[in-house]
Amino acid sequence: MDKIISFIFLLVISINCHAANTAEFSPFDTIQDFPNGEQIIQLLDDKNIVAARKRERLHQLISQQQIETSAFYSFAYYRILHDIELSNSSPQLAEQAIVDLLEAGKYHQQDWLIAEAQMWLATFAAREGHYKDGLTLVEDSITLSKKANFVHLTARGYNTKAALYFFQDQYYFALEYYLKALDIFMAHPEDPYVSKVLSNVSLIYLEIEEWDKAWESNANALSHVEQHGGDYEQISAFNNNAAFILERLGRVDESKPYLIAAQKSADKSGELRVQFNVMTAWLHYYLSSEQYQNATAEASECITRSSELAYRVIEADCSRMLAKAQIKLDEIDTALETLNKTKLLYEQIGTQASHADMFNNYALAYEALGEFKIALEYQRKANEAEKALLFDKRGKMLLNLSETYKEKYRLQEVALLTAENDAHEARLAEQDIREKFLCFFILVAIISISLLIKKRYWLENDNKNLQSSNLELYKQSNIDTLTGLYNRRYFLDFLAQQSAGQSTQMCLAIIDVDHFKAVNDNYGHDIGDEVLVQVGSIIQKNIREQDLLVRWGGEEFVLSLSWPTSAAPVSLAELQNRFERVRQAIADAPIVAGKQSLNLTVSIGVGKRLNASLLKDCWQEVLEGADKALYRAKAQGRDKVVLVEQVDHAGRAS
Repeated sequence: MDKIISFIFLLVISINCHAANTAEFSPFDTIQDFPNGEQIIQLLDDKNIVAARKRERLHQLISQQQIETSAFYSFAYYRILHDIELSNSSPQLAEQAIVDLLEAGKYHQQDWLIAEAQMWLATFAAREGHYKDGLTLVEDSITLSKKANFVHLTARGYNTKAALYFFQDQYYFALEYYLKALDIFMAHPEDPYVSKVLSNVSLIYLEIEEWDKAWESNANALSHVEQHGGDYEQISAFNNNAAFILERLGRVDESKPYLIAAQKSADKSGELRVQFNVMTAWLHYYLSSEQYQNATAEASECITRSSELAYRVIEADCSRMLAKAQIKLDEIDTALETLNKTKLLYEQIGTQASHADMFNNYALAYEALGEFKIALEYQRKANEAEKALLFDKRGKMLLNLSETYKEKYRLQEVALLTAENDAHEARLAEQDIREKFLCFFILVAIISISLLIKKRYWLENDNKNLQSSNLELYKQSNIDTLTGLYNRRYFLDFLAQQSAGQSTQMCLAIIDVDHFKAVNDNYGHDIGDEVLVQVGSIIQKNIREQDLLVRWGGEEFVLSLSWPTSAAPVSLAELQNRFERVRQAIADAPIVAGKQSLNLTVSIGVGKRLNASLLKDCWQEVLEGADKALYRAKAQGRDKVVLVEQVDHAGRAS
């Protein structure tokens, strides 16, 4: 039976362990259980709070000690700090927060934390045009996140990887990874990343000039934000996209409200990347609406700010659009200088996406200068670049990728259904056997556990009864039922336990209540009993913890004082004082018994001092001496303390 129970427990433990190993990991599950966990998560999720207030709140919620001792506190702290610095227009400090997050992951030896940092560092690499470095970082992040079963991070890694492919004009791969990310995020439709990915997909359709699909995807993103909420960054990006699509559809006048909404959200977000996106959107608008002076001013500001922050992609795009405005304003020489800088930037970045427009600007500039041959050559380059971008193999595959993607999963489902139908009966039979065995094991376990519980209950009951009986027997054997003090039996056991060589001195005294017979005769035995109880209580309060008081019988008590022989010897005078304190305490305390208040005294006879190990063999002689001293105290008028050693000394002196 014990073996079966052990097997059941092991089976349950193994099932629980398997479930724990396959459970999806999320640091938020652990953080939520912290004392201030909900406040930390709320601060992390709130992208719209003012940076200064958010920083103050962060330091209130998470201490430096918590960062050093917990990977989860490190995760929350540096992620929030990253958001603060971005909203504070400090991208370098934001990147440093992620570098510190990476160091925390290595310090705590947590792969999931390292993966989180690598994913964010990949986004900084993308902003700075370091696409290869970004891909290396994000691929390492995806590998570690899968190992940790951090599914949400894996999806965010796919999203970042898609963005890196997008910036390198590899739209096919970009869309593939966007859709992989969307598959995961859609498990929780309220996830804000759903709208982010939908918006990112619309950017791909923008680049290949699939305007209807771009509008549909961006509209879905806006709808998702309206339904589930979103931060300023998202709202700005989606309005930006809407404005750009309308411009490409020739509906420029309709785009301005979207740009204004995007500008407001970007300013509130405080993030430079979001603000740069709005700048480029306004540039497109000014160029499309032929507001070239405004375009020049906007582009110049964009170039200055992006150059300071080493955002080379933004700088190149703004330079290209500045050149276009300069050509329209007939500033041809200046435009050519701007185009040369633009070309150098695109070569450093390694992107081909905007070459067609750049070459087209060159053609317009040289045409304005009357250099038609050079203009024609650049126009040819522009046509080739555009053709390569739109009609290469990947571009053609891209147009049908969504359908191919869906078809792939449809075919997989068909194959799975076929395989499942072939094995359906076998699985049912296996399931039936498994269920029967499970029911059997559960039944055996229930019966066994019930028997064990009953047996334990019986044993505990018997044990309680035995303990109660032993306690009662002990009380009856060693405790005086009237006063609650130890009795003569306990006293004799106590003396028997004194071992040879024990370095303790002891002294025994007999305490007798004066005129106790008169109390019984005048007030009755009930009052007499109460007197004994109160006298015993007074004595007990006036002796030390190591001293022993017992009721010897009738109105007599025996008091044992002890002290270590290593201490200074206790003189007869000091011994006399100790017992005098007991005698005086009784004389000073009225004894209230029933309706009577009695003033009583005691007489005390003190035996000779003796080593504890010797006392166990001659205690009777010592008590006889104490009794002799007690007799002398009574003879002297009672309410006295007499030491037998004083009596013996007086006898020898006479």
